Amino acid sequence: MNTMLANWKSIVVFLDDTPQSEKIGDYAADLAQRCGARLIGIHGIQGSPGSFQEDSFVRGKQAMEAVMDRRRAAEEERALAVGRRFVTAAMKYDISTEFRVIWSGSSNDDAAVNSLYSDLVILGHPQPRGLPENWTADRLLTATGVPVLAIPDGWDSRTIGTKALVAWNGSRQARRAIIDAMPLLSMAQSVTVLVVDSAKTPQKYGEEPGANISLYLTRHGIQVELQQTTSSGTSIAGTILSKATEQSMDLIVIGAYSHGRRTEALFGGVTRDLLAHASIPILLSR
Repeated sequence: MNTMLANWKSIVVFLDDTPQSEKIGDYAADLAQRCGARLIGIHGIQGSPGSFQEDSFVRGKQAMEAVMDRRRAAEEERALAVGRRFVTAAMKYDISTEFRVIWSGSSNDDAAVNSLYSDLVILGHPQPRGLPENWTADRLLTATGVPVLAIPDGWDSRTIGTKALVAWNGSRQARRAIIDAMPLLSMAQSVTVLVVDSAKTPQKYGEEPGANISLYLTRHGIQVELQQTTSSGTSIAGTILSKATEQSMDLIVIGAYSHGRRTEALFGGVTRDLLAHASIPILLSR
């Protein structure tokens, strides 16, 4: 087991009042129980008090105050509903929790500030429900450096992280992802290190691509299988997802934007493609 971070002790999950978010909350509570971590539920209220577009069509102080009061009451009721659901999940899993409500106002700083002091952030995907407006999983990852576990809305397996696939490309980001994912990898029943198209950049791997990082994980008590493959004309992201699906993996671990955000934005990239087509939970680190 990794000596730097044997387990996560503080996990953040963003939630709203949708059924999809309820599932995310259950996954987060289960993971917090497995790790012995404190789970922090955060609900982001869209907009800031009095900033909604319909307010601008109201004239007169009394009418404006009435609109603001109704909006505030509705948002407060929604937050209370999310909070009650969160508490119910916490009681079911018998974990330590706290619940926070933040406004996604003009600064948008609260999402990052509330995530900075945690070991992991859990979000729904592709719509990160509960995360303030204009925030995305990769933006939060870049702003905080905290690893993000993105769970697809369609994910209906009872497990996350029992069979993990580590996408290894010899980069600093991929190595960082392994360290950040170590609490899950150390609990996994099996871990596969997947190397794709190593012949295109042989200088990054050594004599046997993936062997060194596999040995590193083995020394931490993790059972590892090394697989080498080629994309054969398909995308690297497609190859990773295909391998993960074929082998019934319930987690993909990847170092995000290992070629740089600008390069990936211009020419496309593995991170963006994985997020666009994710059907399996992905732990992103950078």
